[in-house]
Amino acid sequence: MEKLSGTLKLSIFEGMFFNAFFVATQTFIIISIALYFNANPFQISIVSSFPVFSQMFQIFTPFWYKLLKGRKKSLIAVAIIGRGALILLPLAVLFDYKNSWVFVFIMIIYSLFGTFISNIWTSAMRELVPFEKRGKYFGLRNVFASAIGILVTYIYGKLLDFPNKKMGILVVTTLVAIFSITTIILFIFHNIPEIKEESAKINLKKPLYDKRFQSFLIFVAIWTFAIELTRPYFSYFQLAVLGVKTTFLGNISVFSGLITLVLYPFYGKLSDKYGNKNILMIGISLATIAPLLYFVMTDYNYHSLILLDGIFSAFAWSAINLTFFNLLLETVAEPAENYIGAYAFISGLTAIVASTLGGFFGNILKDKTFYILGDKYHGIQFLILMGFLLRIYSLLHLTSVEAYEKPIRYKSWLLSNPSLFKRREVHLPIYLKILKPKKRKLEDKYVNRD
Repeated sequence: MEKLSGTLKLSIFEGMFFNAFFVATQTFIIISIALYFNANPFQISIVSSFPVFSQMFQIFTPFWYKLLKGRKKSLIAVAIIGRGALILLPLAVLFDYKNSWVFVFIMIIYSLFGTFISNIWTSAMRELVPFEKRGKYFGLRNVFASAIGILVTYIYGKLLDFPNKKMGILVVTTLVAIFSITTIILFIFHNIPEIKEESAKINLKKPLYDKRFQSFLIFVAIWTFAIELTRPYFSYFQLAVLGVKTTFLGNISVFSGLITLVLYPFYGKLSDKYGNKNILMIGISLATIAPLLYFVMTDYNYHSLILLDGIFSAFAWSAINLTFFNLLLETVAEPAENYIGAYAFISGLTAIVASTLGGFFGNILKDKTFYILGDKYHGIQFLILMGFLLRIYSLLHLTSVEAYEKPIRYKSWLLSNPSLFKRREVHLPIYLKILKPKKRKLEDKYVNRD
């Protein structure tokens, strides 16, 4: 890669420090902190889903431009409020202030202003990084950020297992605060281009009435509901019910992260060849395995099943994260801002409904146990099982989304005996055979519509 400008170099470091504290707001780490603050399942569910819900507020980003008269001033201001709020976490731990709603308030402020940070930063980087160099640049940035994320996840897991629980939580939240403040300082030295023209008002009418985009939005709504309904309960079940050591969970996260680093370029080539939709379907198919593993997980087998979950999740979510947004861009028409705004609105609305229902049922089921044929099941496991059914349902709806796709066929000597199969080619994923969707003749590339 050619020599990078000072701002692009700083952005790589900002990405590293951002990921260093961002991973602490995810999975078992944030659940451990939430449980320390005595948060209940409803509060945990709201905190976990609020980052998705807050996407709805991106349309108010121009308000900050007008108020502070500039993109860079707006970026620094919302970063100070949002990421600066994380400083309150170690202070609350230090002074033994374990009010769960204080924890919820801090995380909501962080998530709400985080969506403005993301919007402003993304629009600025589109101008700073030429289109033909974005792949290499962001690939390089993501490699460094992912490597740091893997390292600090391991460290956080060790710290959370300290015999002195308060000390472990205090060190973790202090590191989170330091890393978040560092990103704000780096933003100050960024050379952020100012807006050349006033942003047009977002109009959701056209994308909501676009038949092709409607199919994608229906899939998004079902998929978002499936994920947000159960998002925090995998880690909650690990920590609050099974009592799994965070060191073990940290090791699994590191192992899963290393697999993901290898898979991203692999899936990138496959998506170029077979289409984002096909690879996304493979990812979602693999993602349906996790809820089943947790439904049969017990005190006696959780080590092996959590390991399997780490492996399957790496294969699943690397495919999903790589292709989901690309499929969104593939289904939008001009003006793209309206379509992305409609996507954010549907995602956010569905997320808050799902997290509210998930929290409600989580509070009811957290102390319940059920017996089936003499086998004991925790109430949370049935909530997770519901997530499995909804993931399958979302996958079936994905088949109706119109996008470029090239059939994936298996052609080799293994299992190619015609006596075993009526056809020599095995098509993936298998759900296509079950659903038998209407055939559509799609061109390799869609022409933008008025």
